[in-house]
Amino acid sequence: MDQIKGFIKNMVYRNEENGYTVLTLQAEGEEITVVGSLRAVDIGDTIAVTGTFIEHPVYGKQMKAESFSVTVPDDAQAMERYLASGAIKGIGQALASKIVKIFGADTFRVIEEEPELLTRVKGISAKKAMDISMQMHEKIDLRDALVFLQKYGVSGSMAVRIFHRYG
Repeated sequence: MDQIKGFIKNMVYRNEENGYTVLTLQAEGEEITVVGSLRAVDIGDTIAVTGTFIEHPVYGKQMKAESFSVTVPDDAQAMERYLASGAIKGIGQALASKIVKIFGADTFRVIEEEPELLTRVKGISAKKAMDISMQMHEKIDLRDALVFLQKYGVSGSMAVRIFHRYG
């Protein structure tokens, strides 16, 4: 088995029913196509994938994922990349840069625990700060629920329905 770590640059395809996903991972200076059941990930996420490299007759070299784990970006550059990826609605490249410039490696902690501090950033109102924080919490909660339920054989689509119904 091989292991690669990088950030998700692009989602090429995702089947919402079974979670089958084709994505582009920026890892070690190159773009790698990763395929498999990767429901709980999104553009901008940093992930470690374990799997086998295969040669697809049409699409070329790919990693067939057997397992993966999502890692929280721990440096300012990775945090800015995640925020600018479109994962959080209302934050583009310019606003992501401003947020990370002010809060640095503390950015995610501020968003999750002290969102009112985001109003220090020009262009972020109290309402927008709370919206950003709520979106971040929802993404974290959904990912945690999907990973937990899939360990017990619950399909990805069923796990999403359970999450939306019961939280």
